[in-house]
Amino acid sequence: MARFSSSPKTVDSPGDTGTYDGYASNAKPKPSNDFYDILGKIIDFGVKIVGVIIYIPARILDNFVDHNKAGVKVLAAAIFMVGIAMSSDSFFQAFGGQPLFPFWEDSWIGIGWLWIWTKINFWAAVVVALAVMWIESKAIRGKKPEQAKSAYEEIKHHTVPEKNKGAIDLVEARRLDYKRAGMGERSILGLFILVVVVADILATFVMSRNPWGQPVLTFIGMFLYNFVSLVAGEAGYVLWCEADRK
Repeated sequence: MARFSSSPKTVDSPGDTGTYDGYASNAKPKPSNDFYDILGKIIDFGVKIVGVIIYIPARILDNFVDHNKAGVKVLAAAIFMVGIAMSSDSFFQAFGGQPLFPFWEDSWIGIGWLWIWTKINFWAAVVVALAVMWIESKAIRGKKPEQAKSAYEEIKHHTVPEKNKGAIDLVEARRLDYKRAGMGERSILGLFILVVVVADILATFVMSRNPWGQPVLTFIGMFLYNFVSLVAGEAGYVLWCEADRK
């Protein structure tokens, strides 16, 4: 009798016994439960609805954060237009129009906003407000460093000779003209800017909303509102430039 069999022991195939090592075929698919499937779909749908409700305002607010987003530009444009309207209000009243806004006013244009665009004095006030804003902004900002440097480089080689005591008076007059060349225009320009600023202040604090003689709290409120109306156009323009920068 042979101690070892000459043929190797084999493992039965699935086709032979229907099992793998006697337990694999015992695993049966878990029957699905329609109730839990429907409940899961309802929950998923509810989460999506809640997510949409939260996502929409978040997405809207996101547009007002980055200056490259459209929302910031729209907001800046709106502030710019409101600023121009506030700056135009005082001049519009000076030109015989009604107040454009109700703040600290006995009456205001109200529904007249619908056809104010057809009034010539309104557009005249807007043009004057834009001109005043431009003049004041130029006076406040001054020249850019590159422009100032270019203007300096253009004239830095001009030097005035010493006074010649033996020269005739006309020579001295010409020397002084040369020394003060361009200063007259600067003085006149400065005086013109001062007149524009004073006119803007008078139109705002005297011709439209005069806070003088009012109770303390009313005075403070009117004063602050008048000050905001003075700088509203320029502030709106700065915000628009910042939002529209590349």
